[in-house]
Amino acid sequence: MSIQELGSGGAPVLDADLWAALCGLGHVAEYGTGEILLFQGSASESMLLLESGLAAISAADPAGTELFLAFRGPGSLLGEFGYLDRRPRSAMVRAAAPTLCRVVSRAVLDRFLLADPRAGQALSAAVVAKMRAVTDRRVRYAQGRIGTRIAQVLLDHADEFGVPGPGAEVLLDVPLSQSRLADLVGARTRIVGLELARLQDAGLVDTGYRSRPRRLRVLDPAGLASRLADTA
Repeated sequence: MSIQELGSGGAPVLDADLWAALCGLGHVAEYGTGEILLFQGSASESMLLLESGLAAISAADPAGTELFLAFRGPGSLLGEFGYLDRRPRSAMVRAAAPTLCRVVSRAVLDRFLLADPRAGQALSAAVVAKMRAVTDRRVRYAQGRIGTRIAQVLLDHADEFGVPGPGAEVLLDVPLSQSRLADLVGARTRIVGLELARLQDAGLVDTGYRSRPRRLRVLDPAGLASRLADTA
């Protein structure tokens, strides 16, 4: 048993055999768009395996201001940090689209991992790898000018959640709003809007203003990557 390279959302995932075994331990739970899968601060009594759909991860500061952190797609583990350290949930998880998960209780998962130490090692390795990937991303999104940070976010999401379109363009099939972009790069929403307008004027992106649902498109991934390299 091992972890695979990267799943949807840039997070390492478990191999197919272990994933199937874990899914077999849980019950199915379906969530409509906007419904909460996990509450920040709640007891960590289960772990979720995201089979289909999309989850948005966020965290609230002591003042109650919510900060968007990431999207997670099929193949992702949710609530695994809380399962391992037995502390309250550190983040809120909402369905960003109709979502189906397998919910595995702590008691059932404890028995399974106790009976198969290799599975426990693989799960721990996946969590460590995910933490490294999350840390690396946060560092990259905090470096350079705001335009550079935004370009990096767009390229990452095009790679992870992109749907090929005409020519080289890629549709970002996630609700990556300007406010969520602002949270990721540490900027005001107005500034993000201005930077996106500049990228659109350069023919690199389409902000999707006229599309319903509104979705960003990267029109020229190579050009956006070149622009990113030039400012590195």
